[in-house]
Amino acid sequence: MITHPPVTVQLVHPHPLEREAVACWLSGQSYLELIGKCDSLDKIDGLKCLSDPEVVIAFACKNDNTACQIHDLKRRCPPLKILIAIDTACAVKVRGILYAGADGLIDVYEEIQEWEWAIRSVAAGKIYYGQEMMRHLAGYFQTPEIKEACIASHPLSKRELEVLRLVASEYSTNRIADKLFISSKTVESHRRNLFQKLGVKNSVGLTKVAVGLGII
Repeated sequence: MITHPPVTVQLVHPHPLEREAVACWLSGQSYLELIGKCDSLDKIDGLKCLSDPEVVIAFACKNDNTACQIHDLKRRCPPLKILIAIDTACAVKVRGILYAGADGLIDVYEEIQEWEWAIRSVAAGKIYYGQEMMRHLAGYFQTPEIKEACIASHPLSKRELEVLRLVASEYSTNRIADKLFISSKTVESHRRNLFQKLGVKNSVGLTKVAVGLGII
C-alpha cells in the first residue's frame, strides 16, 4: 500500500482563540501537517521560504486587504496553494479574492465534510469554490445594475455565453457539444474565442468571469 506524506499547512486566522481551535482540528487530520499559524497573510509573505507550506488556509476579515496579499503571495511563489475562508455576505470582497488568484473559496460556516473536501481538493492542485459561495455570488451579480455593467464590459454572443456557463460548470468538451447539439470542434472554437475576448488563459479564468457575469 502506497502512503503519501501529509500536506504541509500554514494557518492564518486573525482571532487567537478561534485560531487555536482551528489549529487543533487541523492537527488532528492524518493527511495534514500543521507547520505554522499566524494572524495575517502579511506574515506569510514575510517568510523566507514560502515553499515550506504547500497550502495556506486563511480566514479573511472584512477590513483587511486579502486580495492584495494573495496577489503578492502568488507573485512570489506561484506554486503556493491558498484556500480562503470568508463569510459569503462579503460578496464584493469575495470577487476581489477570486480575481487575485485564490485556489479555493469556502464559506466559514460550511460543514466539516465540506471543509475536508475543500482542503483535499486544493492540496491536490484543483480549484475549489464551494457551492454555497457560488450561489451567493451569482445572486449578487445578477442584480440588474451589476449584471448590465458586467455584460457591457464583456460583449459575448448568446452561444458564447452558453458555452461559458457550461465550461464554468465543469462540463467536458464532448458533453457541451451534446448539450448544445454542436460539434466538439465548434465547442473548441468557441472556447478559443472566449479566451481571446475575455483575456484569460484557461478554464479557471473562464469560471472567474462567469461568476462576475452571474451566469452560474
